[in-house]
Amino acid sequence: MFGTSMQREWLTDIVESLPSLVFVALWRSGADQELTGWIGAGLAACVLVGFRVCRWRFHPVLLGINIHLLVITPLIVGLYRFGMPAWGDAIVEVAYRGVLITIFVTGCALIFTRRGFIGVDGAPGVHRPYSLTLLLASAITILWSFFLAGGGPLTTVALPVMGLFGLRRFLLARLADRDGAAGALAPVGAGAAFGAGSMDDA
Repeated sequence: MFGTSMQREWLTDIVESLPSLVFVALWRSGADQELTGWIGAGLAACVLVGFRVCRWRFHPVLLGINIHLLVITPLIVGLYRFGMPAWGDAIVEVAYRGVLITIFVTGCALIFTRRGFIGVDGAPGVHRPYSLTLLLASAITILWSFFLAGGGPLTTVALPVMGLFGLRRFLLARLADRDGAAGALAPVGAGAAFGAGSMDDA
């Protein structure tokens, strides 16, 4: 079930994290926000297509982050260009917290796949409870970000995303112990979590 080596997991996680990390670096440098958003979307598209072509395994949380990067800028720009500035302003207001919604929706779709939201091989009946646990945690992060947390992106987004990475690693450890394959765990990818937490608009 855990045939992929740790070294390869770390490498693919780094590659999968690049779009959000580059986006944050440009955004904090004071670059044009729309241009920064398009660069993030372009890099996310390259990663999503590249992983599919190379048949590399997606990290389920990073997959949600990259889908968010891919969608959010075209959505916001499209709303402004087609004469719906009020909708555009509303999306901009919640764009950075919206990454948590995208992760949740991605998890809902992955639940029905062979590897589940937890992202491991094996019969769905074996890992589905773990996927459902991660999905429930993802839903809780949305409630936390939109209704309970105060402060900036670190508190409202970065910490919840890091929590999802940590929970997934814990669940993988439990699953590995159950299957007698301890030690073949996926990395946390904390850098991407910090990147996701700083996306306050495109």
